[in-house]
Amino acid sequence: MNRWNKADTTLLCAALFFLSAVGFKIIFPENIVAEGFLFVTEAALVGGIADWFAVTALFKKPLGFPFHTAILPRRRKDFVKASVLMVQQEFFSRRNIFKKLGDFKLLPRIVEFLAKNSTRQEIIKELFNVVKKFVSAQNKEQRSKEIANELRRIIQNIPAQGLISDFGAQFRRGDKDREIFIEIVKAIRKTAAKPETCDKLQAILEEYANEKTKNMGGFSILMAGLAQMLDLVNFEEAARIMQTQLLKLLDELALDTQIQRRTLNECRLKISELSETPEFKDLVERIQIDAAAEIPLEEAIELALIHIESQITTVDVEETLEKARSSKKLPGKSLGILLVIIFNEEYDRFLSLISENTASRRAFEKFVDELTARAALHAQPLVGTIAKSALDKLTEEQLNNLVYDKAEQDFIWIRLNGSIVGSVVGLAIFILIKSAGLSV
Repeated sequence: MNRWNKADTTLLCAALFFLSAVGFKIIFPENIVAEGFLFVTEAALVGGIADWFAVTALFKKPLGFPFHTAILPRRRKDFVKASVLMVQQEFFSRRNIFKKLGDFKLLPRIVEFLAKNSTRQEIIKELFNVVKKFVSAQNKEQRSKEIANELRRIIQNIPAQGLISDFGAQFRRGDKDREIFIEIVKAIRKTAAKPETCDKLQAILEEYANEKTKNMGGFSILMAGLAQMLDLVNFEEAARIMQTQLLKLLDELALDTQIQRRTLNECRLKISELSETPEFKDLVERIQIDAAAEIPLEEAIELALIHIESQITTVDVEETLEKARSSKKLPGKSLGILLVIIFNEEYDRFLSLISENTASRRAFEKFVDELTARAALHAQPLVGTIAKSALDKLTEEQLNNLVYDKAEQDFIWIRLNGSIVGSVVGLAIFILIKSAGLSV
């Protein structure tokens, strides 16, 4: 505002012309040209001064004149309020916001940004760091107790009948019970094939014979002793024969034979009948309670949590992603590496969905548009707040310069027009006066 401009030059020229006109009027008092020149320059000077006063009065007090001047500084609050409303309602109106957002397609730019390897790496790294921080922040001792208590509660609350049925169904699925039966038979055969088994069978036969002999009469005892002396009753041989027959029977039970199928079906039937008895259900419930109470779950779970944390915290995400991209062999299959691979695969699936799947693309595009629109609408009051804060911090001189600089040329032309219009109007009035035969 303090810079010299064309309007100032014009006003100065108008003043000089006026002084010159006064001089001509003094020298040539009866000259009509001198008279008209004075009239026109006087009107131009008055118009220029009036418009200078009007423009200057908007920003400060011209020549110290106090009445209705310095309008902008005096109405500073109203100006700031109007400016804020204009910014919010005109420049950042809902209509303008939605129009601009509609013209600016975000989805292709988002997809292009997400498809970059650097973006993928940063996002997966952040996701993995969230998991790592969560795992590291856990109180393993307390967490293991909570998990153990929950497992005990679950074990104790399982209905005995349901547990029996589940175990039975699990054993019958895929002939598991047959495999168990064969393994039991093989284990029994190993024991039966030992020499000690033959000795035990011989001892059982001898004990049985002695028991029977005690209950017999004198003649029977005599005959038994005679048969033993003549080696008619050989307990060792009988034991070997029994052992041989037992081994043959066990061999048949271990193979898919008729006797195996009959024996297995009989076992299934007896086990089914046993599982229906109240005594067996009570036994299963006691086993549940005892197992839940005695199993050291806390220690096992705490060790598992420590192992999980170790597997997660020792993983290098960037190295794992690089090897996965180049199809190199990954260093083991720890939980941390598996998590990185899962994140990477899901990231690929997400990109594929928003790039190729029409329905997913539309849904994601709608979500992005709504999100950006909501963010812009929430920012609308903030824009006004920022504008108000910026305007409130300006001094009077800065505020005047801010407004003046935006319309400086217009203000200059207002002042120029004052002198020009004043001179034209003055000339027209002078001509009218002289045409009417009047004197000035």
